[in-house]
Amino acid sequence: MQISQTLRRCINFHKVVQELYEQGEINFKEKNKLKTEFNTNNEDILYLIEDMEKEDFKQQLIEYVKSKHQIIKLANSPGLRRKSLLSESSPTIGRKSAFSKESKITEEELITYITKLREALVEVYQSRSSSLTYLVQDHLKSLTQFISKLSSKSPQASLILLQEQNIAEEIESYYKQLKNQFLNTHSLLINDNIVSVTSKLIQNLLNCDEFTFINPQYGIYDSTKNSFNIFESDDYLQDLISVTTNVNLLTENQTKLSQMFSQYSRTYTIRIQDECFFYHQKQIRDTLLNLTLEYKCLNEIQILSKLISKATIEARVQLISPIQIGNMIIDVGVEFVRCSKYLFINQIINLLRTKYTIEKTDTESQGSFTSISSTNLSPTCKQAKIAKIQFKDILPLEITVIGLNLNKKDDLQIYKTITNLYTKYLKFIELSYDRIIFYKYFIKSKDSIMLEFDKEGKLAFLSRPIPPSLSREFQLSYCPRGHYYQIIKNEMLLRVIEQHLDNKWNIQQTDQLYEIFMKARNKKFKGFAIIFSEGFLQTRSLETETKKIKLRQEATQYLSNLEQNNPEIKDTILSFYIPQQVQVPGIIHKKKKSMINGFIDTIQINLIDVENLEQEPIFIDQIDNFDFNIFKIENNSIEKQRIVYQILKRNNFNEIFEIDKTRLCEFLGELEYRYDKRRNPFHNYNHGVNVMHSCHVIMNKMINQPQHKVLFDQLTKLSLILSALCHDVGHTGRTNIFEINNFSEKAIRYHDKNVLEQYHAATALKLLLKERMNFLKNIDFRQFREKFIQNIIFTDKQEHFNLLKFFEANNEKDIKIITGMIIHTSDFAGASAKWPISKQWSLRVNQEFQAQFEEEGRLGLPQQPFMKDLQKISVLSKSEIGFYKFFVRPLYVSLSKFMDHQLQDRIDNIDETIIEWDSLASLENQQQ
Repeated sequence: MQISQTLRRCINFHKVVQELYEQGEINFKEKNKLKTEFNTNNEDILYLIEDMEKEDFKQQLIEYVKSKHQIIKLANSPGLRRKSLLSESSPTIGRKSAFSKESKITEEELITYITKLREALVEVYQSRSSSLTYLVQDHLKSLTQFISKLSSKSPQASLILLQEQNIAEEIESYYKQLKNQFLNTHSLLINDNIVSVTSKLIQNLLNCDEFTFINPQYGIYDSTKNSFNIFESDDYLQDLISVTTNVNLLTENQTKLSQMFSQYSRTYTIRIQDECFFYHQKQIRDTLLNLTLEYKCLNEIQILSKLISKATIEARVQLISPIQIGNMIIDVGVEFVRCSKYLFINQIINLLRTKYTIEKTDTESQGSFTSISSTNLSPTCKQAKIAKIQFKDILPLEITVIGLNLNKKDDLQIYKTITNLYTKYLKFIELSYDRIIFYKYFIKSKDSIMLEFDKEGKLAFLSRPIPPSLSREFQLSYCPRGHYYQIIKNEMLLRVIEQHLDNKWNIQQTDQLYEIFMKARNKKFKGFAIIFSEGFLQTRSLETETKKIKLRQEATQYLSNLEQNNPEIKDTILSFYIPQQVQVPGIIHKKKKSMINGFIDTIQINLIDVENLEQEPIFIDQIDNFDFNIFKIENNSIEKQRIVYQILKRNNFNEIFEIDKTRLCEFLGELEYRYDKRRNPFHNYNHGVNVMHSCHVIMNKMINQPQHKVLFDQLTKLSLILSALCHDVGHTGRTNIFEINNFSEKAIRYHDKNVLEQYHAATALKLLLKERMNFLKNIDFRQFREKFIQNIIFTDKQEHFNLLKFFEANNEKDIKIITGMIIHTSDFAGASAKWPISKQWSLRVNQEFQAQFEEEGRLGLPQQPFMKDLQKISVLSKSEIGFYKFFVRPLYVSLSKFMDHQLQDRIDNIDETIIEWDSLASLENQQQ
């Protein structure tokens, strides 16, 4: 493959030009001129870059561009003379003599012209409600841009700007601007925050600053606050009725909505099914929203709006990575790339209209012409030259430019620029469609990651966030649109890249972890790509212990990213579940001894005989499903023991393990006492029975699936059910952190490791080893004990993220991890109940947290931030939302996926609970 310039030279040239621009040595226009001349093989540039390695090359380039592209003074300019837009507003101001070089305009005369212009603009303002069409708005925008340029330049430069502006150059500038705007939608996927991605989509694709939408179920969402609020639709009913299924500008007649969005210069409205969307601009800019009807791209606006709505609503109840909906984002992005050609066409027409008269083919009228504008056309111009320009599209569009004389050099240049750039833009669109197929593969790939760089060496695509292991291996760091040498710091890899750029390919080792590919089209260099293989990161081929270490590292990194990208979880209950090194002060001055471990009460053991135990419980029909609600029998000890017995009976444990019912009664009575003697609001026998019931339901749902049935032997089932019942027996109503910081006997005995969980397991096993309570006869107690302890250890909240990682990596066959997931998930059975019940469980556990925070204060122990001010609804809601969204929901989703989505009703309940807590917080904020 022969390339016109060496690849290395191409990269270095663009790098030098960019540096000169960033240092302020050349302006934007000069930078683009240099790039254009280089890409078109301009002889002067090619000669100049022969000495690129010299130290004074930059200075030579500066001198070249300044001498080549200096502004040509009006007296020597034979080029295109462009009439001012001012002539459209005032015939007097538009007289040629007023702006000719020979004319001497006095300050008084100039003020008179400006006053007349002001009077004309006042008339426009006063008629804005009825006559402010898109056409008028475009003219006003052009006038505003001109005035801003006029006021920032010297009189002579302004005069040159007025008469010498080059339409061809402006079209080319807009072409590049448009490509950059729509090119990098896929780069948004690197952002871990889906809310940020939705905002960027609106900015990139619609050129709007903020958005609002109203959903009848969830209320009103405001992107500036990233929150939903209760919306009283009755107050806005009349305004909402006027929002149609087409894109329209918000008008003053929509009084209530206009007041709500008064801080914006322009707001666009559209209704999609039962949702209303509002897109806001702080300053008026070009947007596809203006062109939806004319160019039939309303469908794309609708798809984007629904994507924004769905992603925002889902993000309210769960943690969503943009990669999860990467295909949807890329598909929407490429459709907007296709539609962006209408912005290009519209801008071409607007620029041409400032000098010529444009007639545009009305596709709905079979080729008839409808006049768009009649500016700059005098009665004596009947013999004006005419040129036709056709824009290829599904809807063919043709414009007639009256006054464009192709025999004139400048007019011919305009014509060629339009046709060439539009053809190039269509090619850009075509390549964008080809590119996304390639991108989609790497977005979904778990074994590789791709970095693509354009011909300037800038990052054009990154398939997903750079994994920490890969970052360490090759010293990679993500930098949006950064050069390859900013992203890659590994010297060896940089040398290999530069060898490729110099056309010096070397044979790489077969075990190399990356491949480099040069991109070229029509013998021209278009960039390069690096594809990293992550085979060395795969956990499947690792030995068991190495695998565990690797998964723990990944879990730690996940937590680090979670905290970094979701600052709202800071100081919430979620920190309780993150593994951390406990910071114990060297000396603790206790104000008084904690009574939590020495608490003695006169709770009576509730004994039950075998005959009572065997009677059917009141809610026997709910034992095998999630309808069971322990709160309905929380004050009825006998009913709770009957539920426990029925669960053992439903699983045939009575016969298989020859359960001694008399000893079982003794054991259950003692177990209930050990649970309830401290009168904990949450960690009591109700919780133990509830978790046992949940394990029973989930386990049997899993066993009923043929692919999972073989995983469970009888001893595994028994150990799971009994460990669930006993998993919190003797709970102190405090956390492990409290026990460790308080130097409790339990913390010392278990060396600060799974303190309470080891204590619960030991307490239950001691009861089972007592002769009068050992109801299990036909059992291998050593095996049972091992499984029993393992299950209870998995209920330690700080094991959560490691367990989740292990489960998702090994869930096909590791029964230890599977039963760990079942009991850990069931530990939050209350959180997965319907809203009134889940709220009750939340309030109870937070009572324990409040009591611990107060006791930590009394004892001079470190106080846990998330336990502070839980009596305030706003604080409690924030804590609960983080807990459900980042902890409980992902747990249920992962297990449900493994079970063919049989826990979806639990997930729906969790979503409802998150929304209810969010609503409570919003209500309190509104009241304040």
